[in-house]
Order: sequence, then structure tokens, then C-alpha cells
Amino acid sequence: MLNLYWKSRNQTRSLVEKPFNTEAELEEYVFENQEVLGGDVYIIHRQVRTGSRQGIPDMLGVDQDSRVCMIELKNSEAGEDILPQALGYAIWAETNPDSIKAIWLESKNRPEDIEVDWDNLDIRIILIAPSFKNAVPRMAGKIGYPVDLIRIRRYCFEEEEFLAVEVLEDTSQRRVTTTKVLGEWDWDFYESEHGKEATAQFREVVEAVAALVARQGWELPYNLNKYYVGFKLGNRVVFSVGWGGTYAWNLRLKLPEDVATAFQGQDWEFQRYDSSFHQARFRPLKPDSPDISELEPLFIEAYQYVSGRR
Repeated sequence: MLNLYWKSRNQTRSLVEKPFNTEAELEEYVFENQEVLGGDVYIIHRQVRTGSRQGIPDMLGVDQDSRVCMIELKNSEAGEDILPQALGYAIWAETNPDSIKAIWLESKNRPEDIEVDWDNLDIRIILIAPSFKNAVPRMAGKIGYPVDLIRIRRYCFEEEEFLAVEVLEDTSQRRVTTTKVLGEWDWDFYESEHGKEATAQFREVVEAVAALVARQGWELPYNLNKYYVGFKLGNRVVFSVGWGGTYAWNLRLKLPEDVATAFQGQDWEFQRYDSSFHQARFRPLKPDSPDISELEPLFIEAYQYVSGRR
């Protein structure tokens, strides 16, 4: 049994678990607080009706790797039966890209920076529940699609609410592929897609950001994704280096919009602000010799913004 306590200067308070009454309430809560999904997923539609006997996935979203996210929620412990249910949604989406595209085009607030490859749709499954049976993570790794298992439990003290969000072990690294390769991304992949010169620049700036993170003493491990390298605090992307084209790349930081738009630099240029992901993009003016030193205050601001330590 998990017990949570909130310790202030003069008092220690016990937090009482406050379960969601219904799946609809949990769904509404996640929709209104999408940051719990890690900050790289944006929900574009709720209660998607597939028009078939597959059923109704709770929510549909897209992530920063342009993958379509099938999001299924349970308000009680999720057992193995959640997996074939989610798999049915994923197969339907992959075989009916025009239906997903129609939902995308109808969405009024879809992210500006995401371009989905409708001819080669990538699917990601996100399952949310207060707990999962022990067999679920192991079985999720056999599905053939990347799967995120997110445990969300709510606690309260008087009028305050606290969320315990835990992303279970990444099972997507052990998935079995079926109709197409869903491999791990690496520098060789980047070189094959973007060329050696652009990849060398990209890697240099990734290593510069990693060095800055180390100097600051932050615990922000990074991982390579198809279109970006993200530095994460828990399951939330704080900043990333992303591909903006075949040979172009940029830096993306989670920042308040006013902070981002006020930036003026000599080596970097503010490009635009994506309100969907609360993310600012900065373009290098000297990509052959990227120097992130003038952006260091913004990296600190981004860390404080995401960690709540402002």
C-alpha cells in the first residue's frame, strides 16, 4: 500500500487517496491536464467512434514524433484484457488512415508543427489506469506497437489535489515487429535520413545540451526518437533538439510564451511558439558551429517551468 505525506516546515500531513468516480471523470481530468502524458502528446479528439465493431477508443492524440496515439483509460486495475482491446483500435487506425486524417483535419486546435505521414501511419498505444496486473507490462511488449503504461492515482488534502504519475518500464524496446520495422532510433538512422554533415551538427548540439544538464546537476536523461532527441524530467520533455527538415534542425524548449517571444540573440533566432505543447522553437544562425551559451538562461527557465521550481 502506498502512503503519501506532505511535509511542510511545521507539519506533516497524510494525503488521502481520492479515486476517480468513473472512467468519464478520469478521461475529463486527463484531457484537461494533458501534461500528465509527458508533454509530448496532444489530444485532438475524445470518444472516437470507429464506425465498426471494434468499439470506441477513449481518446486520440498525436505526439512529437508524428505518431497517432490511441489512448485507453480504465478507472480500476487494468488486466490483460485491455491489450487486445487497444490492439483492435491500433489495427483499425492503421488500416483506416483516411478516417484518422478526417478527424485530424476537423480538429480545431491541432498542433502546428506536426506533419503526419498518412501513407505510412505510425501508431502508439497509451494505456492509463490506477494500476496494472503484473502480466500486463510483459504482454504489452509482445504486441508489435509501442505501448506506454501510465499509472495515475489522485490524492487530496483539504482543497488541494496531488497526482502520483508513474510510467512503467518502457516495453516498446522489446516489442515484436510484424508488418513493418519499428526499430530503435540511433545516429546511423539519422545519417541515413539527414546526411553526415547535418547529423554531425545535430549530435554536437545534443552533446552540448547534455553537458549543460550535467553542469547544472539536473537529472534529465535523453533518448533518440525518430524526429527529435528529448531531455526528460520523469516522463515530461523539458527541451529537445529536433529535425525541422531533411538537413535543418532546431532547439525546442518548454517555456512561457512571453519569455520565449522576448528573446533576442546573435547566434539563435526565435522562430515560433506552439501553444499546444507550450514549446518555443529556436533556429541556429550558425549551424556549422552551434554555441548554446546565449540560450543558457532559457534552458534554466525551461527546467524551472517544467519542474515547478520557478
